[in-house]
Amino acid sequence: MLKRILWFVASACTVLGQSESCNGHVELCARPYNNVSFACTHNSYSSPPPNALPVLNQENSIEQQLNDGIRAFMLDVVRNKPAAADGTSNILNTIASWFSRATETADDPLESVHLCHESCLLIDKGPLVDSLTVIREFMDANPREVITFIIENVSGFSPTDLQPSFEQSGIARYAFAPEFASQPSHSGYKWPTLNELIARNTRLVVFMDDKADVTLVPYILPEWEYVVEIPYANVNPVQEFPCNQDRPYDGVPRDLVVMNHFVYNRATIAGENIDTPISAKQVEEHAYNSLESLDKHWQTCRAVWGNRVLNFVTLDYYNIGDGAIFKLVDQINGVCA
Repeated sequence: MLKRILWFVASACTVLGQSESCNGHVELCARPYNNVSFACTHNSYSSPPPNALPVLNQENSIEQQLNDGIRAFMLDVVRNKPAAADGTSNILNTIASWFSRATETADDPLESVHLCHESCLLIDKGPLVDSLTVIREFMDANPREVITFIIENVSGFSPTDLQPSFEQSGIARYAFAPEFASQPSHSGYKWPTLNELIARNTRLVVFMDDKADVTLVPYILPEWEYVVEIPYANVNPVQEFPCNQDRPYDGVPRDLVVMNHFVYNRATIAGENIDTPISAKQVEEHAYNSLESLDKHWQTCRAVWGNRVLNFVTLDYYNIGDGAIFKLVDQINGVCA
């Protein structure tokens, strides 16, 4: 009898896979965007080359992440500091930028808006426009995939500084601009279904943590209007990942939840905590990315959030763990693997 049940489930998955799907599953098409879980990478751009840097968070490029099934990307935008006029590196300016957000307007946004980790001195993955072009090409070739960006505006850019990168890459044509107005409750918005986003070809949803202004760029949405994040500063070793609302600090729920499931090494120098990403080897040693660890975290979150969907399951080194991130996302969505 058990074999017959397993055969029926496998057959149903096969049939569903042959139909037009949304992010790989027919069942997701009729669900509102805020009722779907997506596999997400933390500092998605922060991958080799170069190797062995203490600020890496991924082993695979954004292109490979897309091919593997990652559908949400955390991106840090930082002002690329050019060399000084005498040819020397302006290291002092760069170090200063670690501790304060720059506010000046970029002269050439296409050249100055880079994907970097806190500072482009640490790791510089080049102009934002280059990575957006890679993602746009994937979206061109995969017209039934919905993608999300969660942008950390490290340098305090105006959204108009980012707009040229979106326009030049061609990805702006896919960007979702909501018709609903901001609400005092910060929740209860009528999000389109995945199928509606696909049908309208507005398959890219963009959030930014600071200085987003939809009156300037209607498709760069203020993250904290719609999204909450659970704690991200989890220090190695972690026995149990928390799931309380961390940001925004007002304790008011939003429509979307980021499940941060990654860990830092912490050193304390002169009373200041300095956190750096753990290595891929440490992720393996502690089995942080195992299905058991992810499922345990999900159960903790269910005790806090009830049956709400965890929308962005976010990992460092997502490729470690035998595909556990994708298995958990399928479990949350209640779909076949």
